[in-house]
Amino acid sequence: MKKYPLISVIVPVYNVEQYLRQCIDSILNQTYPEIEVLLINDGSTDASDDICREYVERDNRIRYFVKENGGLSDARNYALDRATGEYVTFVDSDDFLMEQALEKLYATSLLGESDLVVGFFCYFEEPYFQFFTQHDIPKLPITFIGNIDAVQQLDDMVDVNFLRFSTAWGKLYKRSLFEGIRYPYGKYAEDQFTTWKLYLKAEKIAVSNQTVYVYRYNPNGLSKSFNLSHMDYIDALEERIRETKDIDGINIVKTYRMYDYVLKRRLSELEFYGYEEEREKLKHKIDHLDLENIINQLELEKQDE
Repeated sequence: MKKYPLISVIVPVYNVEQYLRQCIDSILNQTYPEIEVLLINDGSTDASDDICREYVERDNRIRYFVKENGGLSDARNYALDRATGEYVTFVDSDDFLMEQALEKLYATSLLGESDLVVGFFCYFEEPYFQFFTQHDIPKLPITFIGNIDAVQQLDDMVDVNFLRFSTAWGKLYKRSLFEGIRYPYGKYAEDQFTTWKLYLKAEKIAVSNQTVYVYRYNPNGLSKSFNLSHMDYIDALEERIRETKDIDGINIVKTYRMYDYVLKRRLSELEFYGYEEEREKLKHKIDHLDLENIINQLELEKQDE
């Protein structure tokens, strides 16, 4: 009988030959003993396939799948449908884990019998790590929060808190949380459509202030350049407003402030990049913003879909 439950580590792979070895090595070198690594090659055209196959030959904990390109959400969903672990965690293939990451996340889950653990992260820009100071991190190493508190962290204007609570990575989930929940196909900001639903489904949520995940800062990455797919974030916020506005304890005004901020940020980006037609539509929406009216309007738009 195994002493530790199996953790499924899901790694979507797409044209990351430069960083892939560091990512996979960081997973295989984990101090936590029971893992399966699901490498999902999402139609890579570089040497990523060769690298994955090389590691498959070396380590029988790796399960390798090749599929047509469908995007990050599709790759994650593909892996979720095939994962066998009691727990699941996600690692982006240009990022990597600290050596004791899974051990620390699992230990935290045991302390509070939690079915979702939110870890902490640091930035990495070759060759430097950027760790956060005590000013940025709460003093207690582990805290336990309710569903509503977790959801409302997605409205935090402090980038560190927003990023750690909103992303798929840096967390440990009971796989059962994903029953009936998947990432939306073809959407930018796919985490914004999904993470809050997992928080609401979780019975117990633990927050660890131990650094477990290393987020590679890429100034040329997808999130640093603008295109119309970035408007999906507005759709994600509107969906969350519709679905959570009547839940006891939700501070919808806080969510509305985040919504207002995102709308105005997207407006400036549309203007800067010359999307005049889309800018005019968004400006009209912003000009008529009112908390009660916007919620009613979102309900009407949902009914018309």
